Amino acid sequence: MRLDHFSLDPSLGFGLGLRPQHYPYIFEHQPEVDWFEIISENFMDTDGKPKRNLARIKERYPVVMHGVSMSIGSVDPLNSEYLKKLKALIDWVNPAWISDHLCWTGVAHKNTHDLLPLPYTEESLKHIVQRIRQVQDRLGRRIALENPSTYLEFKHSTIAEAEFMAAMANEADCHLLLDVNNVYVTCYNHRLDPQTYLDALPLDRVIQVHLSGHSNKGNHIVDTHDDHVIDEVWNLYKYVVHRAGRVPNTMIEWDDRIPDFPVLFAELDKAKLAAQHASEFTLPQLAQAGSVVLDTPGMPLLAAQTQMQQAVTLGSRFDSAPEQWIRAKHAFAPHEQLSVYANAYRYRLYDVVAEDYPVLQHYLTEQTFADLIWAFVAEVLPDHFNIGRFALKLPAFIQKELPNDAFAYALCQLETTVAQMTDPAETEALNESHLQGLTAESILDLTLYPRQALRLLQFDYQVNAYYQAVMDDEVDVAPRKEAVYLAVFRHEDVVWRMSLEAHEFALLSRIFSGATIGEVLADVDESENHNITAYFSKWMRNGLLASQHDEYL
Repeated sequence: MRLDHFSLDPSLGFGLGLRPQHYPYIFEHQPEVDWFEIISENFMDTDGKPKRNLARIKERYPVVMHGVSMSIGSVDPLNSEYLKKLKALIDWVNPAWISDHLCWTGVAHKNTHDLLPLPYTEESLKHIVQRIRQVQDRLGRRIALENPSTYLEFKHSTIAEAEFMAAMANEADCHLLLDVNNVYVTCYNHRLDPQTYLDALPLDRVIQVHLSGHSNKGNHIVDTHDDHVIDEVWNLYKYVVHRAGRVPNTMIEWDDRIPDFPVLFAELDKAKLAAQHASEFTLPQLAQAGSVVLDTPGMPLLAAQTQMQQAVTLGSRFDSAPEQWIRAKHAFAPHEQLSVYANAYRYRLYDVVAEDYPVLQHYLTEQTFADLIWAFVAEVLPDHFNIGRFALKLPAFIQKELPNDAFAYALCQLETTVAQMTDPAETEALNESHLQGLTAESILDLTLYPRQALRLLQFDYQVNAYYQAVMDDEVDVAPRKEAVYLAVFRHEDVVWRMSLEAHEFALLSRIFSGATIGEVLADVDESENHNITAYFSKWMRNGLLASQHDEYL
């Protein structure tokens, strides 16, 4: 596909990253923000509340999309499911532009959910340029790629990062997203000169700038997005504006320890003030004499990515000999550089999983639960671009690790279902108006369907009562063996757990298997007909059935 002529339009001004904590403030006060940036993956794999909130935002504000899981640098084939969902979101949002990162997130169909660094070689450059062209062809528009914050350099890299990005952008004809904080973090970690880095970039391709805070660990900096922008980064931003001769679209990122909205708004005012005084800067001096880099044999991109992924995901179980492939830094040894990624990988997955299982944690006790989740993270590798889907693997892991604890397995199944119920579409429920005009014969020919946000569950233990007792802060609660049948469903963003009778559960299961009403009734004893009427009224009242309106025309 031939892209339109190169342009950095639109010029939107100063924006903020859109975070759920700030929806109430934004909806009430409608602050004077020029635009908002969303994390694409937070809206690609859900049709729940996030998209309804975003629909309200995009009615009033321009929106841009920023991704974290395209994995443009991976040697794996491009993820067709990811690109399909990304394209669908683009068509719905109509963003001013879209972006992702110069990185890779995994190989061999695994996903570390981290922005892993590339070796900067001719092989990598050729690979990246080809992939960008494929993505831009698929999406029908240019993408912008962001310079990463990195904590290690491959010994066999032969191109400076900024020079690599310049060549990439020019050869692939794409935009750049310049994260000024990332420039500072990377230069600090690798003892580089940030002015040299910025001077190597084609600023005429920068469509957006990110500004954020970080955590300084002494011998290295971690890009945590959890604090105010520091003075050194403000000075680099001024230099970018000064050298570019224009004010790029500029945004504040704040992703952890997120403050109240007015704090972010004040940070945005600082950015506007810095842009107005762009000629008044003092650049930080970060460059240091590094260790001597000996001639290092080239390593194919596949080998480099496989080596790093194993080191990150397997931890101490795999000796990757980091000193052989990672450049040493003064007071920041190769194994320390690698541990930044390995630790982030584990803690990120632990936090994402653990927060969804408060009842299971209560049952197992805090320490046993923690040990179990750490073991899960160490053994099981995520493979979906949505990090929230990683928890789907936990029930099978518990069944294997705790083979004699059927209650823990059942409880995990229930909490997994509840946690995942926030994402399916809010299907229109069947109501009486959909049945008007139907004859008795046509009703018998109907096939009924469940709403998308509904699951039927059957357990040998009374997990639902235990779940509710824990949620109600009851101290003396014990699991008991008793058959239980449940419908777990979402209605207006609230997840419900409704008990069903055994016969009722069997009827619903039969209906949802595709049998017509006539076929279901043929298998029911006439003495049960009054129960079926009561059941159907209950299902309609609680919205368990999908309207499937076209089926009745």
